Amino acid sequence: MSQDDWNSKDFVAHWKYYLVPARPTSSELEFIEKKIRAKGKNVKILVLGSTPEYRDMCGNIGIPLTLMDFSRRNYEYLAQDVMNIPKEDFIEGNWITTKPDHKFDIILGDHSLNVISKKDLSQMLSNVSNMLKKDGLFMPRTNIRITPDRLNPEQVIKDYRERRFIYGIVPGTMINLFLAGYNAKEDAIIFREIYNMVLKLYGKKLITQKELDYYGECLGWRIFPEWRMFMPIKDEFEKEACKIFDIEELFWGKEEYLTGNCPVYVLKVK
Repeated sequence: MSQDDWNSKDFVAHWKYYLVPARPTSSELEFIEKKIRAKGKNVKILVLGSTPEYRDMCGNIGIPLTLMDFSRRNYEYLAQDVMNIPKEDFIEGNWITTKPDHKFDIILGDHSLNVISKKDLSQMLSNVSNMLKKDGLFMPRTNIRITPDRLNPEQVIKDYRERRFIYGIVPGTMINLFLAGYNAKEDAIIFREIYNMVLKLYGKKLITQKELDYYGECLGWRIFPEWRMFMPIKDEFEKEACKIFDIEELFWGKEEYLTGNCPVYVLKVK
């Protein structure tokens, strides 16, 4: 992801339109909270980013947090979505090279591995491992691809109309549209390409004007055309992660609307 994309001053304002599974679900938060409580009341937690759900969860159980985000604006803006803000420390920096002064028991990341480029994955995993205490856990919630195969976008919409409509447009289509439009050569979801794909669906009268507008304006697929997201193939990611970590557990959210492409990894430094 380019520096210009990282420093977009407006994308954070679109985050309110990104519903589950772009955000942590109830079952995932319950699982993560159990891991936090198992570490005891003096657990030290770092969040990669400014995820409101993680902040609210820790506020509810009285656990202080450190958050690392490339933008203080993101950190302050997303605080509006936190009902019970915990005691927080903030580090302005990036997850690939920034080195905090102290180590943590748990590091959480919601899509933190998806908003870096593939070439930075190894360095980020290494840097995260150096932020952890000896028995510390890295728990990224990460969009992955099970196979490199692309879905058919028309079939994605057909499935939504027939059975997934009950979940709403974001839970019902977003991940599957990403899987339909994934650019294998660039190894990225590119918003410009995803928007062009839904434009074609609109041209075929498979989606409505309202749905097209939601994708393009609310989710920002038209407004931020060069925005990119990396979705590693599951086996390839695990092979890379296992150079540094052991996979202690892999949790799949229990909500029916999940597509089976966004597990929570529990990684422990070797």
